[in-house]
Parts: sequence; C-alpha cells; structure tokens
Amino acid sequence: MYNVIVAYDSTAWETDQLMRMDADRFKEYSGGPEADQIDLKKPATLKLLESVPTLLFYEKGAEGPTKDIVRYGHVRGVHASGSKVVFRFIEEGRFSHAVLDEFSRRLEIARFEESRTHWAVKEGGIPSAMKARLIPVYDVVFSFAGEDRAYVEKVSRYLRKNSVRVFYDKDEQADLWGKDLAEHFDLVYGQSGRYCVMFISTAYVEKMWTRHERRTALARALKEHGEYI
Repeated sequence: MYNVIVAYDSTAWETDQLMRMDADRFKEYSGGPEADQIDLKKPATLKLLESVPTLLFYEKGAEGPTKDIVRYGHVRGVHASGSKVVFRFIEEGRFSHAVLDEFSRRLEIARFEESRTHWAVKEGGIPSAMKARLIPVYDVVFSFAGEDRAYVEKVSRYLRKNSVRVFYDKDEQADLWGKDLAEHFDLVYGQSGRYCVMFISTAYVEKMWTRHERRTALARALKEHGEYI
C-alpha cells in the first residue's frame, strides 16, 4: 500500500509545516481491503497511512519551479480538522515527473488522476526499479576542496548530531561507487539540497570539481530566485 497526494496549488507542498487536503477529496481513486479500513472518523486507522510510502506532487498543468518534482517520503500526524485532512510530510527523496509517467501503469495511476487534486490510497507497492531512480534529499549540501576536509568534517559531524541531513562525500562513498560523478553532482547541487554551503579557500577556487559544483549551484539559485547558497 502507498499514498498518492496531488494538488493544483503550486505552493501547497512548499512548506515544512502542516499540509492540508480537502476531506471530500480523501481516498478518491483508492481501492483494496487495506484502503477500505481507513476512515477519517476512526483516527486509529489513519496510522496505517503513516506506515507506508507517499508520493506527493502537483497536478499536470500546474505552474511553478517545482511543478515537475514528485516527492517521496512518509506522512505524519494525519488527522481530520473540520473540512480538511491535516498532515506533515517527511521528504526522503525525489523523482522527476517523467519517472512517474514511466511507471504509472505499474503504479496503477491513471493519467486523469494526475490532473485532479486528491488523496488516493493504492494497493501494491512502489516498484524497486523506480526506487532505484530516487534522488536523495538533504537539508544542506557541502561544496569544498579536499584540502579543507578536516574542518568540513567537524561541521558535518556537528550538524548530523543536531539532526540536519548533510551531503558530505565521505559519508556517501558507497552510493557514489560506479556512478557518473558529473551527472550525479548535477543532481546533488542542482536539486537535492535545501541549501548549499560553499567552503571558500585558495584551494577551492583552483579545483575542477568545485568549479563544477559551484556552477551547478549558481544555476539553480538564479532559476529559483531564492536563498540557496
């Protein structure tokens, strides 16, 4: 089982606070014995929604810089409040909308469902081949020269102790093994981080990889017109 949550308003999911969905759109296009158990009038059943993955995205035709992003994660604190279903979302990674379209049949998500604001509870699971395409997300991505690693590692440890998700290459070695690093770093510095921290030094401005990371991060900052670097 997994959740599919869709909205037209292009700002609906741009928050780390409470999110909302109209209660009359809850469980549209849902099916299966597990989904049948879930009832907004029975709070205990809503815990089932928190135990399974969630795909959170915008309707086809929506505008905004994140219109083509499909977020992957888990919902928390689901409850009814008047005419709304209220919840928090813990994001763990992202897909492009093209990946969703590629797997839509296996996910049993009809095309028209992508053009309606609703919350569906689906049978089955998210295909492993799709999960392999997941782009991880971080609160902060680090860009630095190897010569500055000793200091950067101290900062990374401090942030991790305070529950900040950090992209620090030494901690990602298993994931980086065998990947096209130029392509992967385009994803990391162009999409994966909420913020990018650059550790500027003489060595930093001389390195090829840090130039690549900096250009990718700057391109994103210019596109989004927000506080990223």
